[in-house]
Amino acid sequence: MESNRVIIIGAGIAGLFTAYYLNRRGLEVSILDKGTGKDNCSYGNAGMIVPSHIIPLSSPGIISKGLKWMLEPESPFYIRPRLSLDLLKWGWEFKKASTDDHVKRAGPVLRDLLMASRELLINFESEENSSFGYEKRGLLMFCNTEKGLKKEIEAAEIAQQLGVPAEVLTADQVKGMEPDLDLNIIGATYYPKDAHLHPGSLMDSLKKLLVSRGVTFHWNTEIEEMDQSGGKIKSLHSSDGNEWKADTYILCAGAWSAGIAKKFGTQMLMQAGKGYSITIEEPVKRPLNCGIFAERKVTMTPMFGSLRFAGTMEIVGTDTRINRAKMNGLKKSVCEYLPEFSMNDLEGHPVWTGLRPCSPDGMPYVGAVSSLKNVYASTGHAMMGMSLAPSCGKIVADLITEGKSDLNHSLINPNRFAG
Repeated sequence: MESNRVIIIGAGIAGLFTAYYLNRRGLEVSILDKGTGKDNCSYGNAGMIVPSHIIPLSSPGIISKGLKWMLEPESPFYIRPRLSLDLLKWGWEFKKASTDDHVKRAGPVLRDLLMASRELLINFESEENSSFGYEKRGLLMFCNTEKGLKKEIEAAEIAQQLGVPAEVLTADQVKGMEPDLDLNIIGATYYPKDAHLHPGSLMDSLKKLLVSRGVTFHWNTEIEEMDQSGGKIKSLHSSDGNEWKADTYILCAGAWSAGIAKKFGTQMLMQAGKGYSITIEEPVKRPLNCGIFAERKVTMTPMFGSLRFAGTMEIVGTDTRINRAKMNGLKKSVCEYLPEFSMNDLEGHPVWTGLRPCSPDGMPYVGAVSSLKNVYASTGHAMMGMSLAPSCGKIVADLITEGKSDLNHSLINPNRFAG
C-alpha cells in the first residue's frame, strides 16, 4: 500500500461505508460532499437489506412493461423523453442488458455482494455497539393478483436455485406472520434472509463514529476541476475555491457520479432514478415485517414505531420536484393492499424525494478507474444503496490496501462502458 491519504467524494451510504473500512485499515480519510449532509437519498429510502434482489433492473420484459407504465400517470415507472446523448446511450445499453443471459450472469454476483453486506452489517452492529433498528425478520412480497403471484413464485425459484432461501405463502400463512394487519392479498413470497433498518439512524451512527475516529467531513463542497500528472490526480478544486490533495481519490457521489467521472476522463453511464417516500409517525396499523406490494412496486417498512412507504422510479434527469400523480399512485397502492388505511391517513405527511444512481445494466460501479491510477469508485447502486454499500465499500478498501478482493468481479468493473 503506497497511499495513506484518501479523499472520498460523496457522503451517502456508499461513501460512509468506504470511509469506515479504510479508516479501520489506518488510512487518513476526508469526505467531500456537495450538500449539507442531510439531503442525500440515503436518508429517505426504504431501509431494506435485500439478498432476495438478485434479478437486476435490466431484465427481460422490463422494457415492454415500462412502455406501458409510461402511459399511466400514476404508474410506478416513467422516463421523461428529452434530447440527451447520455440518456440515449444509457437506454441503448439498458436494452442490450435486458436478456436472460445477463440475468443469469448477474444473479450470482448480486447474491454474493448482498449476502456479504448482510453479514457485514451484523458485524458492524455488534462490534460498534450501534443501534439502527436492524431487524432480521425477512421480507414479504405481497401479491393481490394471480399473474403477480405467478411472477413472484418464478423469481423465488430463481433465488432458490442461487442458494437464496425463499418460500411461497398462502394469504392465511401471511396472516400468521402479520396477525394485526388486514391485507388485501391472495398470497406472498417470503425471503427469510432479508432485513430492514432505519437508514437515517445508520447514517448518523456512521458519521458520529467516523468523526470520533478522525475522519473529516467537508459539506457544501462541490468538485469543479482537477489537476493531473503522470496518469494520476494531483489535486481537486471545489467551487468554494479550495484545493484538496490526497494520494487516492474515491468516487461515491451517487447520481452525480457520472458528471464527475467525465472530469476524470472516463464514462460511467448513469441516470438518476427519482423515488419518493412518506413516513407516518403514528400509523393506523404497524406491521411486524417489511414488505413490497409486488404489482405496484411500493415498499412498506416499519421503523422504530413509525411506518415508511416508498416507491416509483422516474428517469427525469436531476429534477427533484414532486410529481403529484406519482405520489397519488403510491398512496392508492397502499390503500389497495392495506384497506385499513385511507387516503386521508396518508395525507399531511412530509414527502421525501431522492435520486438513485442507476446504471443501465443494473450493476454497481465498483473498483479501480482505469483512466487514472489513483482513482476508485463505489457508486451506481440504484435502489440497493443500503444493501450494497457495506460490501462494495469493503471491496474498495481491499483493493486499495491489499491489491485484491474476493468479492470483486468484472460485472461491477467501473470501466465497463468506458471503451
